Amino acid sequence: MEITAKMVQELREKTGCGMMECKKALTENAGDIEKSLDFLRKKGLATAKAKAERTANEGIVYTQVSADCKKGIIVEVNCETDFVAKTDEFKGMVKDLAAHVFETNPSDVPSFLGQPFINNKGIKVNDFIVEKIAAIKENISVKRLKTFNEGLVHSYIHMGSKLGVLLEITAPPALAANPEYVEFSKDLTMHIAAANPLFIDRTAVPKEVIEKEKEIYRGQMADQKKPPQILEKIIDGKLNKYFEEICLLEQPFVKNPDQKVKDMIKERAAAMKQEVSVSKFVRFKVGE
Repeated sequence: MEITAKMVQELREKTGCGMMECKKALTENAGDIEKSLDFLRKKGLATAKAKAERTANEGIVYTQVSADCKKGIIVEVNCETDFVAKTDEFKGMVKDLAAHVFETNPSDVPSFLGQPFINNKGIKVNDFIVEKIAAIKENISVKRLKTFNEGLVHSYIHMGSKLGVLLEITAPPALAANPEYVEFSKDLTMHIAAANPLFIDRTAVPKEVIEKEKEIYRGQMADQKKPPQILEKIIDGKLNKYFEEICLLEQPFVKNPDQKVKDMIKERAAAMKQEVSVSKFVRFKVGE
């Protein structure tokens, strides 16, 4: 059977594979598109297994937020080289994966990979990724993802899509269209990107983390001849400094280091005459 350019193009559009690969698949399957698709998927699976051990520390972070700010997602997808991460094909794939996350709300990466892919119910998300591995010729993996949908959600992407933030704020839904609020949420997401807080406030820091820090401080002062009560006061002071480094509300606001984030929020909320608070956030940086 003659393999036409139209047939090759159709298979390329369905798989993203190269022209010669598509022509070979069609030739070996007598021009049958569906059999050629299966052929390329099997080949892609073999390619994926061969590349699975290769390090994939490059990639991009992608976010998607609804127009009313009531829902948002963030996903990190990795590849092997920055060159591939910058290609339209890889970016398009990540956009498709993010759209699936936004639509289906998977709880974690394994459940996400096992879902029927929204762009093609005949295959699972993992099969779609396998096809892309075969086409792009690099190991590709979804490292992490998160969905927020319980408040007003906002996002920020920085560093050529190498760093992203997803933030959820408890506030009246109508506030999403307020220009003052829009600027406020932008400032908060940019602060999180720049300052890398680990927790919202000190009450969210696990006790084991605090105890570990205390042990480090005690070790640092082991040779100091001071009364125990004085040493404990010094430790408390060091802990306060530690909380200022890792807790969002305790951090100096990046646009005004003389003001803590919690005071900035209080000031902006008063100006908007609304109750506003941070409920949750995540910060994804490629490779971390």
